[in-house]
Parts: sequence; C-alpha cells; structure tokens
Amino acid sequence: MIKFEILNCNNINSATIKLKKNHLNIRYAMNGTGKSTIAQAINCIATNKDNYNTNNISDLKPFDSELEPTCQSSAPINNCMLFNESFVDTIVFQESEVIQNSFDVFIKTPEYEERQKKINERLDKIHVAVNNNEDLKTLVMVGRMVLSKFGVTQTGALRKSGNLKSLLESDSIFTLPDVLKDYQPMMNKDYKLEWVGWKNEGSTYDDNKICPFCTSILKESYEQEKNIFNTSYKKSNVKNIIDTLSYFESVKEYMNESKKEKLYHCIRKTTDEKEILFMIKQFHTELDFLVNSISNVEQFNSYQARSENISKLGDQLEKLIINPAILDIFNNKKVIDLIEFINTRIQAVKKEADALKIDIGQLEGMIGSSKKSAVKDINDFLITAGINYKFEITDEAENTSRTILKYISRTKDPIDVADIKSHLSWGEKNAFALVLFMHYALSRNPDLIVLDDPISSFDINKKYAIINHLFSGKKSFYKKTVLMLTHDLQPIIDFVIVNRPNNDAISTYFLQNILGVISEIQISDEDIKPLFKLLAENSKNNDLNIIHRIVCLRKLLEYMPNASDSNGYAYNLLSCLVHGEQKPIFINKTELTKAQIEAGEELIKQYITDFEYNNYLNSKLTKAHLLANYSKETNSYFRVQIFRVLIDVLDLKTIIGDDALMKYVNEQFHIENDYIFNLDYTKYDIVPDFIIPKCDEFLKKQSLIS
Repeated sequence: MIKFEILNCNNINSATIKLKKNHLNIRYAMNGTGKSTIAQAINCIATNKDNYNTNNISDLKPFDSELEPTCQSSAPINNCMLFNESFVDTIVFQESEVIQNSFDVFIKTPEYEERQKKINERLDKIHVAVNNNEDLKTLVMVGRMVLSKFGVTQTGALRKSGNLKSLLESDSIFTLPDVLKDYQPMMNKDYKLEWVGWKNEGSTYDDNKICPFCTSILKESYEQEKNIFNTSYKKSNVKNIIDTLSYFESVKEYMNESKKEKLYHCIRKTTDEKEILFMIKQFHTELDFLVNSISNVEQFNSYQARSENISKLGDQLEKLIINPAILDIFNNKKVIDLIEFINTRIQAVKKEADALKIDIGQLEGMIGSSKKSAVKDINDFLITAGINYKFEITDEAENTSRTILKYISRTKDPIDVADIKSHLSWGEKNAFALVLFMHYALSRNPDLIVLDDPISSFDINKKYAIINHLFSGKKSFYKKTVLMLTHDLQPIIDFVIVNRPNNDAISTYFLQNILGVISEIQISDEDIKPLFKLLAENSKNNDLNIIHRIVCLRKLLEYMPNASDSNGYAYNLLSCLVHGEQKPIFINKTELTKAQIEAGEELIKQYITDFEYNNYLNSKLTKAHLLANYSKETNSYFRVQIFRVLIDVLDLKTIIGDDALMKYVNEQFHIENDYIFNLDYTKYDIVPDFIIPKCDEFLKKQSLIS
C-alpha cells in the first residue's frame, strides 16, 4: 500500500489517496473533482521526473490561499510516469518520428541490458592488453616525437624542407673539404654549432684584409675559404644536421646495429643526395609503420567490436598482427620481442572473439524478436482500434533506430507519413499515443504509472480496444502499480462486472470532493447494477424519500411503455403527479377514466404499496412537504430530483434562466439519452469495419467458410 497525503493543491484542501501495489487502482470521479491535480501532485514528488512533465508542486498553489501546496507519500516514488497532454505534445509524433528514443522504448529491455552487460564484460576481456608495457610506451612516445620533425605531404612523401633539406643540401660537417680541413678540429667539438655561428658572424668584419679575431693579415686563400664555408655551413643547417643525428640516437636501441651504422655513415660520409634521401625515407617509413601499428593495437577496444561489425572482428584482429620481416632498420631483438609480445595477445583475443560472436548472435536474435514483437503489438492495436495506419521500426541499431508511420492505401503500397500530427485525427492521435505511452513507461520500469483521464473522450469501441491493450498480455500494465483517474464508468464496468480483460489486481474507488476535501469510497461489484434493476429496487425501497421512489418508478415504466395498457396508465399517473396536475391526463390532454386510474394505481402499488393519486398529490406534492424533503435529504442525486419536482409544482422553471442547470436536472429526471436512444442498426452499419473481416478470417481458418 502507498498512501499519498495531498494538501492545498488547486481546488483540493486535503486528500488521502491509498493505492495498492501491483494493482490497477481506478479512481472514478466527476469533472471538477481534482483528478488532474492529484495526478500532477503525485508526479511532482517523484525523485526521477520524466522529461516532459516538469511541473513543481509550487505550481499547484491555489489562487485563493497563501498556504503552500504539499504532497507526501508513505513510500519513496523513485520514478513516476504520467500520461497526459504533455506526453502527446512532447514525446510522440514529432514530424515523421512516431516516438523518441525508439531503441530504448522497444528494444532495450532488462533482458537486452543483461545480455549487453555480459558482452561488454567479454569485450573487456578481449582487449589487447599492451598498454602496461613500458618499452612499447617509450617506443611510441619517442617515435612520434622523431616523426614530427619531418614534414610529410598529403600523399605521404617527405617534404624536402627543414631537417631533410639541410641533410640534402649541406656538405658533411664530419669530413670538411680539403680547402677547409684546417677547421675540422673545431667541427669535431661539442660547441661546433656555436662556433659556426660565431665564425660566420665574424667574417662580416674582414673587409680591411685583417682577421677580425686576431688582427693578423689574412692569407690569400681566405676569401675562397670564407665563401665555401659561408655557403656550405650555415648555422641553421648545422643545427638541423646535429638535431637529426640526436633523433636517430633517441631510437637507436630499437635499430639493427649494422643498419644503424649504415644510416649514420650515410649521413656522415655520403654526399649523394639520392642515397641520403633513400636512407632517410626508409628510416621514416619503418618508424612510422612501427609506431602506427603499436598505436592501433593500443587503441583496439570494445568500441571497435560492437554488435553491428562483430562478424568482422576476426579480420580486424588479423590486420593488427605485425610482421617483423618487413622491417630492416628497426629489426633487432628488442623490437622482435615487442612484436611477439603484441602478436601473442592478438591471437589470444581472436580465440575470445569466437565466443563473443555467439553472444552477439544471440543478442541480435533477441533484438530482432523484440522489434518484431513491438511492431506486431502496435499494429494489432491499430487494426483493432480501426486506425488505418501501419507502424514500422526501420533499424535495430542503438543510435540509428527510428519509428515511422505509413498510411495503408487501398490502391498503392503503404505511404510514409511525413507530418504525423497533421494527418491523425484527435481520437487516432490520442488512442495511438496511449499505447505508445505503455511501451515508453514500461521501458523505464517506473514505481508508479498515472493515467489522467485516458479514455473518457473515445467511442466505446476504442475504449475497450485501449483498455484491453493496456492491461492484458505479457507486454502491458497488468499487475503494475497504476493509478487511473477517470470520469468514465466504462473501465469499471469492464473490469468489475464483465471481468474483461481481467478481474484480478483491481482496486476501484469513487472520489468525492466536498468543500475541497477529497474522500475515497470503495466501489464493489454489488454497487454497479443494471439501470433497470436499480430503478426497480429503489422504487420498492421504503427507506428512500418518496419523491425519488416515484421518479425511479416513472423511469422504469419509461423503459417498457408498451408492456401493457396498465403500464401506460401508471406512467401517465406518475408523470402527472410530479408535474402537480390536479387530474391525471394523457399527453393529448384527455383525462384518464376511473378504470384507467385504478388500473394504473394497481400496478404502481406493486412498488409503492400505499399509492393513491389524490392522496399523494395533496400530501406528498405540497410545497411544504417538498421543501422539507429537499432540506433534510443528504443525497445530492435525490435532492436534484426533488428540486425538479419542486420547481414544476411551483411553476418556477420559466424563471431559472440557467440552461446548463436545467439540462442536467432534466437528464437526472428522465432516462439518460445515452441509455434510451440508439441508431437503427437495421438501417445503419454501426459495426467497425475491421470486425467482419476478422470474423471471416477466423471461420476460414476453421474451414467453415471459403
């Protein structure tokens, strides 16, 4: 049991609503009682509010009070799903999309999440665990740094700029030409870079043929030496060459010793541009291959092994395997051991992948089944409710799943509906939205589901189609905790009297609002009676006021006007009596004969034993008696009937001037139009057009018709 205490909300001063868990709790009430206020107040205190009902309890503050509205529950409501206009306006029928987050609504069931969880756990296990290897981390980090020092074109070719340009265009700093051989010792020093810059800058002060460093006379070969030195050994080029060698040094532990020496020799001794370019390109290509191959392995994880491409997982893993035979410069024991370390783990992952494929296959089968079941469920409802559309889910993937609606044409293939809201009628839209809400709510596993007057405005066929769909079958609100607030008696009749779609886990109460105080009165099957039987019982009940008994008997006779002549006489007697006629007359103004009056009184006495027209007219239909009965009567329904007789007897109807009041009063005084009038079904086809085809289909299956 969950108890809600609601205070100072709109027209409700106080209300106590008690709901049975895992039951359909129907609360039947008249318009104006405060049903929507109750729904909103309960929804406001849910911990996890839905994203379309964002009201706060303060929004329910009464206009005529400074008291703060409150709602408290005896148990926490972590998640409440409320069906109202906001759901229809916000969640469903947005342009061509039937409902938002369709994958979550129709496919992401608890079973799906459990299977996905197991798959994710297996995916974690198949991760190629290489990230903890420090040697691999170092190789990738240093390798990326070295690679970044060489520019690359969009086609992947090395740019002949920066370091590479210096290597190709500068003479060797390790073996100076003969004309500069005297400077070789300086080039062999650690400070050679600073010296080169110092020498080039100092040569700008030699215009007087005197050495700017020692002021001695320059030798004759000086100009030639200076020109060659300044041209071949710019400080920037020397720096680039030195830096490049330092980059080689940073990865030397991963290089084959002989190949490393060949590379170094090429840089130090070779003057052939093509040979230098070939060696640098090979160095760069192998290092780039090695770094990217290791990085791909490091980045491989469960995100690359999702259900939509799991069949290709083996190919993905195969592509991650590194072949050391294609390496030349970077081919030593350290690198080969690292590659073997990686490849061994990839092979282990491939074995796990086979088991993963089975799990993924089962998950995909379950997804397909969920999709098929949801589509069938909704389309069955659309057929039953006479809504000429077809529902489809276009994809089963989590991020791309969509729901669309198609119009079923008599002459063409089903036609996509682009703007759903503008094509569906009000009834179609709201009936369809209710079934979509059922799936939407169930996907969120709420503690409480609240339906705010969901079916009152539908015709009787749609009402039952909706109720049957919402509360029967495996995928439904059956035995969920549901509060249905309604001013329609039909659901109670269906569940309590007809026992359809089921009669268990039902709690039915009437809500009454007296001066802002809501009270709950339980409704049992004994409280719901056929009107014919109720009128007969009330007519005979001596505990009820006599005016009500007379009106009930008059209604009863109105049901069977041609049963016998006595029925007609009795009806006219009662009708004349409640209108205060001094003598009983027929509708054509002729008086009833003494024999007709006696026959009518004899039938009436079967219900009201002491009935005698003149006696009742002069004792029960007096102004004093009617006013006394009206004042002491506590039942509002009975008071309305006394009021109707009173204004007739006192000839006050013409001065009331309130058409709405009189319409209601007259409807309670006579048999309600909904009960006594019906289209002539011998002339009009009032059966929904899907019923006969379904009957034919069943009989054909039984081989009873062709």
